Parts: sequence; structure tokens; C-alpha cells
Amino acid sequence: CHHTLVPLARYLGFNLEGLPIDGNGLIPEALDEACRLSDIRAVFVQPSVINPTATLMDATRREQIAAVARKHDIAIIENDVLGPLVEGRPPAVAAFAPERTLYVTSFTKITVPGLRIGYLAVPDRYVAAVANRHLVSNWMATPMVAEIATRWVNDGTAMELVNWQRQALRRRQEIAAEVLAGVDYRVHRDGLHLWLELPGDRAEESFVSQARLRGVAIAPGTSFRIADTPWRPAVRISLGSTTEGELRTGLSVVAKLLLGDPEHLLLAI
Repeated sequence: CHHTLVPLARYLGFNLEGLPIDGNGLIPEALDEACRLSDIRAVFVQPSVINPTATLMDATRREQIAAVARKHDIAIIENDVLGPLVEGRPPAVAAFAPERTLYVTSFTKITVPGLRIGYLAVPDRYVAAVANRHLVSNWMATPMVAEIATRWVNDGTAMELVNWQRQALRRRQEIAAEVLAGVDYRVHRDGLHLWLELPGDRAEESFVSQARLRGVAIAPGTSFRIADTPWRPAVRISLGSTTEGELRTGLSVVAKLLLGDPEHLLLAI
């Protein structure tokens, strides 16, 4: 899940339950079992290049998730902030269960970082609840920012920026493939990050610390973890927050760490 979701849910008093995923995203049978055994009110999904594992859920799996949610009458919160970047992506989960899906979008990651606004599409039965919670938490969207976003959608600027971002990300994916040649990692060609499982007995905390000491910031997999199920140490590496030259340098550091001595680094205080 998104790394801010856990502390936010804790602050709001929500109980989160992590569910198993496979190479196609959330497993429908796991959701069905959780709904039978627990008082589940909603399921949160990010089906398009899920953060952090870069998994793209196919149309069949999306339809299955919608069917399970309908069976148990739970809400679906679909985070599709990266969706437009994925060329030819399957229909949104909301298309299979429009009567229960809260569909979340954003311009920030797909156009320019400063356009911090998005659209939230909700079924009629949730309109009042969503409007009330937005009022007490955010009051209102910034009118100028909302106007810019709307105009960019209408005149095609938004999609031009999406296409530019997509091409830029594909160049960066090529850099990653070159620098990390021979390394097993998970990525989508239109994604913002890659998911790298650490070999052998390499510990996440130590690997992240050693990278940081060499000027490279990467995220430990535990930042995104909810369930206490068996876990293979991994890190998430962002591909879009630096120049292409800095990205190449940073990935080279990661590659050297993977090939280097896994002994823990002693820090001088």
C-alpha cells in the first residue's frame, strides 16, 4: 500500500488488514475470505502499476475484485493516480462496479508536480459522506489550481503532458535496464519506480542505510507493509525524481551494493 496510508488510517481510527497479492495484483479469493471472516467495510486497490510492486492488474482480475465487493456489499476505493500513464491500460475497477467504487485521480504525478489536485468520482449513495468529509478536512479545492486543471483537460494540454511523462519514463526504464543488467527486479515500462527484491540474507535496513551513505535515497519494502505474513526483503527505487544523469549514478551505486560485501556497515558517532 502507499506508505502514508498506514499512519493516516491509524490517525483516523481505521483498522487495516493486508491481503495477499500475486503477479496480477490483489487475489480475489483472499478478499472473499477476509470479508467472510472479518467486518470489512471497504477494499483499497491501486490496480494500475501498484505502488510499490509495479504490478498491473488485468481486466479479468479487476472484474473479479468488483464481483467479490458486490457479493459482500463493501465499498471499493480505487486509487488510479498513475493510470493515465499506462498506455492501453484495462478498464478501471469502477467500470465493473460503478455503484460502489470511489475513484481517485490526481494530476500531480502524471502532468506536473505543482498541479496538486485531482478528481474524485463517487456513486450517488456516497456523495453526502464524501462532501462532508472533504469539507471538514480540506474545506475546498484551490479555485485557481482547479481552473488550470480543467482548462488543461479541455484543451488537450493534460494529455500532452501525460505523453511527455510516458516517454521520459520509458527512457529512464532503459537506463535502469542497462545499469541493472543481470539483476532481477520488477517494473512496468510506464511506471514511476521499480521493485527490487534483495538477494540472499541482505537486510532492508542495512541496504537502505548503505545506499543513503553513498548519497542515494531508496525506500525499504517494510514502509509499504501491512500484514505480518512472510516477506522477502526488498526496496523501492524511484525513477522520476532526479535527472537522467543522477539516476544513472544512483542506480550504479545500487548495482555495486548488490554485488558487494553484505556485511553491516558500522557507523561512527
